[in-house]
Amino acid sequence: MESNRDFAKDRIARDLQGDLLEDNHATRRFFRCWLDGSYLGEDHYRANIAFLKANSYKPASLRRFVISEFVHYMAHDADCSPKYARNVITQIIPRQQLERLNNALIGDALDLIAEYEDV
Repeated sequence: MESNRDFAKDRIARDLQGDLLEDNHATRRFFRCWLDGSYLGEDHYRANIAFLKANSYKPASLRRFVISEFVHYMAHDADCSPKYARNVITQIIPRQQLERLNNALIGDALDLIAEYEDV
């Protein structure tokens, strides 16, 4: 019988297959849903908007934010702890590719507040 950790690892590995730098990759689309509150509700959405508006020009803050949110999204989806999800992600994705993914996720996050830039 498969353990919860094995199930979580398999689920995360499956979700990370393919070209994660492709905007239309399922995991990237669902991550955008995570950010827009579709998973955790309006409070999460509002917190994300507030953070992004206050930190949109702070690369280090944006990087920490998307890493944290992506790890929490993956952990939620795989029903495991964020620490375990982060370990699995870093085992599966090579460091250089992970940095490119982080940059793409920052773009996804900033798209969430794009409508506010004109205000």
